[in-house]
Amino acid sequence: MNTPRVTPRPQTERRYHDCADPAVGQRTTDAVRALPFLGELTAETATLTAGDLTELVLRYTVGGSGIADSGWLKLCFKYYSDWDLQTTRPADRDYATAELTRRGDLGGASPDSLATVRRLRTAYDVKGGERPFQKALLIHLEDGFVRPGDEIVIRLGDRRHGGPGTRVQTFVEDAFRFRMYADVLGTSRMGHVGDVGLDIVAGPAERLVVAGPRLVRADAPAPLRAHLEDAWGNVASGAPARLSAVGGGWTSPPCAFPAEGWASATIELPPRPAGPYEVRVSAGLPDGRELTAGCAVDVVAGLPGERAYFADLHVHSDDTVGTQDSAYNFAYGRWIGGLDVLGYTANDFQVTDKAWREVVGLCREVSEDGRFVCLPGVEWCGNSGVGGDHNVIYLGEETTLARSLEWHDAMTTRAPAAGHWPIAELYEAYAANPDDYLLMPHVGGRRAILDWHHPALERLIEVHSAWGTSPWFLRDAMSRGLRLGVSANSDEHRGRPGGGAPGATIFGGRGGLTGVLAPGLTRASVGTTLRARRTWATTGARAVALLRAGDRWMGEELDVADEDLAVSYALYGDAPWERMTVYDTRGPVLHRDLNAEAGHAPGLVRVRWGGARHRDRYRWASWTGSAEISGAELIEARPWAVMHQEQTVKADGGRVGWSGATYGNDTGVVLRLGPGGDAVVTVEATVAEDARAERFSVPVSDLAGGAVRRELGGAGLHVTVEPLADIARLPLTLAGELSVRPPSGESALYVHAVQADGHEVWTSPLFFTSAR
Repeated sequence: MNTPRVTPRPQTERRYHDCADPAVGQRTTDAVRALPFLGELTAETATLTAGDLTELVLRYTVGGSGIADSGWLKLCFKYYSDWDLQTTRPADRDYATAELTRRGDLGGASPDSLATVRRLRTAYDVKGGERPFQKALLIHLEDGFVRPGDEIVIRLGDRRHGGPGTRVQTFVEDAFRFRMYADVLGTSRMGHVGDVGLDIVAGPAERLVVAGPRLVRADAPAPLRAHLEDAWGNVASGAPARLSAVGGGWTSPPCAFPAEGWASATIELPPRPAGPYEVRVSAGLPDGRELTAGCAVDVVAGLPGERAYFADLHVHSDDTVGTQDSAYNFAYGRWIGGLDVLGYTANDFQVTDKAWREVVGLCREVSEDGRFVCLPGVEWCGNSGVGGDHNVIYLGEETTLARSLEWHDAMTTRAPAAGHWPIAELYEAYAANPDDYLLMPHVGGRRAILDWHHPALERLIEVHSAWGTSPWFLRDAMSRGLRLGVSANSDEHRGRPGGGAPGATIFGGRGGLTGVLAPGLTRASVGTTLRARRTWATTGARAVALLRAGDRWMGEELDVADEDLAVSYALYGDAPWERMTVYDTRGPVLHRDLNAEAGHAPGLVRVRWGGARHRDRYRWASWTGSAEISGAELIEARPWAVMHQEQTVKADGGRVGWSGATYGNDTGVVLRLGPGGDAVVTVEATVAEDARAERFSVPVSDLAGGAVRRELGGAGLHVTVEPLADIARLPLTLAGELSVRPPSGESALYVHAVQADGHEVWTSPLFFTSAR
């Protein structure tokens, strides 16, 4: 057998770095160690305008660690942002990509040892990170690794495929942060790479806003807060406009917005004789534009305090999950939101002891008797199964926390442990001195469950916030026999307390307001009034809703005899009133349709849709639909109660199409039709998330008998077609009297009303006990 002969070829070079030589090894070490171990994230821009469409380029330089095959990255930002991304439709808005743009040889790698990764696979997950940085772009390495010094470019709103870019979050934020995490070993154990901060600033002024008290006592002045807003409801800056105000024979002294900082000013309306007034405010901008706004003020006798006070009792700052620091939020609430009372509410499981002490001190510092009251509080964040979210507002000096649990960056352990959990332990913590506290169940994030209740501590219930409108929550409480007053607040996470503008996705409702009928603007007076339930609630309108029996105001408990009781209501709107309903503990007992009372206008029809899909956190309903007109000409289609510019209503011939989301609220379109006895409105509407759909036709002649409504389930999902009166014929102020004979035992009455612009109000109930 022949033995094969092999002749080795000579080695022509040594293709490695001989680290036996310390200098060689040191060069490699120095090159790698010069990089941050987990890498570095940078941005190509430092400032963006709220709501703008743009392409934002971020660069991640791989750190000294490199990233192993199957490793991945997470680019996170806070969940309360209404900035969103997607990774599946290249030609659409918000398309996000990631690509390896540099395969470097740092440390002396040879060409065949450069990064081998073949693809960066991206996905977007709104719950991909840890609170509050929960929104996450996930970037997975497929089929290979990357080396130290390599570069990955991340494009948010990648325009290279024909897309329009990404829509920046719609609200202002100093140092908005993207946070990068890296799994460099492919073990799914993430490390914090670092943050990149961008300032998101307001756009140009688009409108003038004036916030007044709406109702003033005859001997008292009234502060009117005026400011300029951009298209997304952010207060404009650096707009030194000239201001003037006139109304009822009064003209304001000359004033102006400052040249720098917020475009805001206070106009003092002096004491006026009793009567209704319309104050018109004008702002002359440097670019020659003239913006105007109106503000209704009724001057009355017999009001308990100088004016109707407005509160926002549910405000977050960056101590936990809000935008901007507490000082910013308190200043905004007072000077821009026009608040008289602000309640700060840190998430109890996230606020540190140090931050809590500081914010309590700040609340005391900014409060000013007669002008502004700031109350410290927390949000007890137990899960719904153990009671759900309850705000705790500290009315006295004692501000000791009774946390649900603890989970923040200063913890010595990463595992949360139960504190005052379940809700019964929260009650126990404060039950000894109930007058020093105000507990308020709300729907917000973790929906409060009303199976548990402490009557001495829980005095108000939140029926509306930026999460949405929840009238069912009050009806549920009343049906259970809970004696609670009403509150509506912002639950503000976006730095705009006092009825902040709605977001484009999460927090899509306008922030609400709580009306407070206090005898004075001091902490003691406000606290006593809140616990007495002498309140009303609005979805953000500067409206007042009052209910009383003689000298006994809403919220009070009346022992009544076997005789009729005179109960009166008075509604002061910042837009005319359309509907008013009186409820007892079981449902409506009286309804007034002001459109019908004023007389329906020929050819004036509204298609209205709204509600929510369910009662828990992410309840919004994404609607698409159309109204087809036959038998008459469509003269005009006007959007109604549309929250922002991404909710669209478009007319094309005899057809009107729409898209947008509702959060328990209603929105719609007002149709003006030409003459035609056979006019028919055919409606199609779909809720995308649950594939709910409805199609029906309504002859306009049938609307003489009232609205036609179709229910779609969920939490009040509906589509309604209804006739309207000309808005000029609807009342701005509505008052009436009821003759009430309470039944034996316990009962209650409250008022709910709706303005022509879609805003809603509720009074706290009057509670009756009769032994007959």
